[in-house]
Amino acid sequence: MKSGIFHVPYMKPSRSPRQVFDYSVEIAREADQAGFADFMIGEHATQAWESVPNPEIVIGACARETEQLRFAPMAHLLGLHNPGSLAIQVGWLSQVLEGRYFLGVGPGAYPRDAILRGQPADLSEARPRRDEALEIMQKIWDRKPFHHQGEYFTAGFPEETESDETGDEFHMMPDFSPWNGVENLEIAMTALSYGSASMKYAGANNFSPISFFGGMEVGKSHWAKYAEGQEENGFTPDRMRFRMCRDIVVADTDAEAKRIALEGGLGTCWENYLVPVYKEFNILQGYIDDSGTGIDQADLDMDWIAEHVWICGSPETVIEKLQAMNDTIGGMGQIVMNTHDYADDPKPWVESMHRIAKEVVPNIKDVAAVV
Repeated sequence: MKSGIFHVPYMKPSRSPRQVFDYSVEIAREADQAGFADFMIGEHATQAWESVPNPEIVIGACARETEQLRFAPMAHLLGLHNPGSLAIQVGWLSQVLEGRYFLGVGPGAYPRDAILRGQPADLSEARPRRDEALEIMQKIWDRKPFHHQGEYFTAGFPEETESDETGDEFHMMPDFSPWNGVENLEIAMTALSYGSASMKYAGANNFSPISFFGGMEVGKSHWAKYAEGQEENGFTPDRMRFRMCRDIVVADTDAEAKRIALEGGLGTCWENYLVPVYKEFNILQGYIDDSGTGIDQADLDMDWIAEHVWICGSPETVIEKLQAMNDTIGGMGQIVMNTHDYADDPKPWVESMHRIAKEVVPNIKDVAAVV
């Protein structure tokens, strides 16, 4: 079992871009020292709480401050980019990081992101644009001449004039294909809703699955869809590729961890942003089902969220809860903690990060692989 970080980044809307940038680098540095495996950074242009529009810039800065941590944009929203430009940027950055890079891809989920790029607000073009963009990017990485005139994009790869003569280098094109070959570039996708079609798409394309936890049945449905896509296309599902994202705080005692969560950036974000959003889209129902409380969503308060949505507690309590999740869902390869805004007082959050990576996740026992 490995530990990872998903840096959405869930920063207060009052934070300046520079503050978000500096905090991102600080958290990555601490994650590397703590022993986390992966650091994934969201891409959003129109959500005030999710305020990194270009994760590759953050990745580049973090790479200089770390040694072992792997980075990924999670995810580049393919239909919102020029696929030719993005393919070159991805390949170049993967070479800069020399193996410490993997790629997250997605269609985009926010209407304002689409409107900003002149696309339909109902997101009807999001998935077909993603698929067409990815097809173009893979052709560019193959570095063979082509011309693509598609429904949404026009692209191509130019003929290259070869020459072995010294001084004739102006004919050459730089090789910005992914580090160590495109076949070795890990590509990952995220999912949130029950039975997400993105998980079947990820399985069919042999991408890695990342699940935002929304209850045990939601988590199990993500794996089921992923495995279905894998098997239908001749792949063998591997649960060690399965990552699960949770909100986690560890302290000496359960009470102290709960206080750090409720009084800090985690509580602020959920109360002012995620609870209203999750209620609107009925995402909290999976947590209610798991809790057995039968509570109505309208009656949820922050204390209930702390007890039943987040995982807060001593190392022993958090290990117990994560072990139960791992056993119920059937096994996974990485527990991913979501980051939150503790920039004003990072010490308790940083200490929690270190304990998650050093004391908690290494003590989660694997379960027998179940498809």
